Amino acid sequence: MARSECRRSRASTDLWTTVPTGQAWGLVASTSDLTHSGGSADPAAPWSVAAAAFAANFVTFGILFSFGVFLTPIADDLGTTTGPVAALFSTAVCTYYAGGAIGGRIGDRFGARLLIAAAALAMSAGLALTAASDALWQTYAAFGVLVGLATGFCYPSMIGLIGRSFSERRRPAAMGFLLAGVGAGTLVMPLASHALISTLGWRQTYAVLAAVALVAIGWAATRGDRVRTSPARLLGVSQLVRSRRFLLFFAAVVAIGPGFYAPVAFYNDYAVDRGVAPALAAALIGISGATSVVARLACGALGHRADPMWLCRAAFAAMTAALVIWWISDGNPAVLIASAVAHGVGWAVWVTATPSVLAGWYGVENLGGVIGIHYTGLGVGALGGPAVCGFIIDASGFGPAIVLVTVTSLIALGLLMLPMRETAVAGSL
Repeated sequence: MARSECRRSRASTDLWTTVPTGQAWGLVASTSDLTHSGGSADPAAPWSVAAAAFAANFVTFGILFSFGVFLTPIADDLGTTTGPVAALFSTAVCTYYAGGAIGGRIGDRFGARLLIAAAALAMSAGLALTAASDALWQTYAAFGVLVGLATGFCYPSMIGLIGRSFSERRRPAAMGFLLAGVGAGTLVMPLASHALISTLGWRQTYAVLAAVALVAIGWAATRGDRVRTSPARLLGVSQLVRSRRFLLFFAAVVAIGPGFYAPVAFYNDYAVDRGVAPALAAALIGISGATSVVARLACGALGHRADPMWLCRAAFAAMTAALVIWWISDGNPAVLIASAVAHGVGWAVWVTATPSVLAGWYGVENLGGVIGIHYTGLGVGALGGPAVCGFIIDASGFGPAIVLVTVTSLIALGLLMLPMRETAVAGSL
């Protein structure tokens, strides 16, 4: 027991510690300097936290990733093309990751409750203001900033909350359940949004979703915790940027960003452009989400039996394959569905394994902040990906855009295949 506690203490305080694969999936934070409010001996209490995390992810990511079905209606209503509107999605995603870097650190330091409450207000206000917008710049301020911040405040803080709420044995399953909320929201919300847009229009649809977000995320906030963690136990950005493996993983995430987000933004428009029925076109990202639900739960069930870094590599390969399949599909519905399935599997395995990789490197008590900083790399890729692709599509069609993001995804896979041994960056110590 003493040896185990010593190993965990070193993992959380020494940046260069390597935790074996079996422990990486279930690293337990030392709680000697944590003060939790509202703790309970009820064994069901942690699962109510997981249910709240599921609901928050379902709503935030479901709304964010439904953007593809709003793309053309917004562009038509505001009298513009898809390029500038696609950049709105990129802005929201980039804001999400910037907010996550800040919110994850705050969640590790003070707990998740206030952050999630702020997310409920920001998401609801952002959607309501987007619905009332009559100029594109207003949608950037409302959707691009507020909806992005709401998602960023929720996601890393929820991951940190699950890490603090569950035992070593149950944490992988709980993490898989939390992340399944992302996939379930991505399955349901685009289909629901498409149906509502057909009936109410895009503005009233966002107004309805604003009310849903306020209720659902507001409830999730009541299950958040309040903690006090000593700042001395938390890693800073300056420590992370001295880590070779962190920088390598970060660079790979930057490179995969365009290829990950291009299907989210453009599956729908591509399919409609190729003559696919609008309902099926809207369902493609939902199919990706449905596939990801199953894959996330399967990853959680694997627990410590798989190396999380190799799972990340397999995930990048699957997402790259999804782009190749998309490129050769020429609008064939069955081939597009295959692309969506591959995208969903890669997405699910990647985001489920990444927390275990980072917890193994830096400790679970740093997990929210480290995840938030790590995923800013994906925000950089997302900022360039859909925005650049939107303008390429306007100028040259979908083919060149898909080729571009396939190339960047291959670069990402190559970076991730490099050895992840830890050394300090030259000249940084």
